[in-house]
Amino acid sequence: MIGDGVETTLICAALAKQPEVRVVDVPHARQALKLLKTQSAPMALAIAGAAELRTPAYELLKTLEARGIPLIGIAAGVSQEMKQHALAAGVKEIHDWPRDWQAYSELIETVIRRFTQVD
Repeated sequence: MIGDGVETTLICAALAKQPEVRVVDVPHARQALKLLKTQSAPMALAIAGAAELRTPAYELLKTLEARGIPLIGIAAGVSQEMKQHALAAGVKEIHDWPRDWQAYSELIETVIRRFTQVD
């Protein structure tokens, strides 16, 4: 998860029933890039919050793409123009942040299942 601690906490809570999924929290793209270069554990998916979607980090997107790791955005308050810019930069999907906890939990589970083949 590339974003603030609150977003990561919510994703971890949504994935509580899937202990095989590990969430790694980094506050910004620069640190995510560093983690990708130093960590040997495989990664299947990157999720970005609103700040990263507003200003996509091209080097991070290029590195993720080269490793076959999709970047998915889940955020509130991102304009349609910014969404289009992020998609054009290489973000695979962008989902609006659901207001309701159950809908958020289901979105996270669906995205994780679809991109990681976790059952």
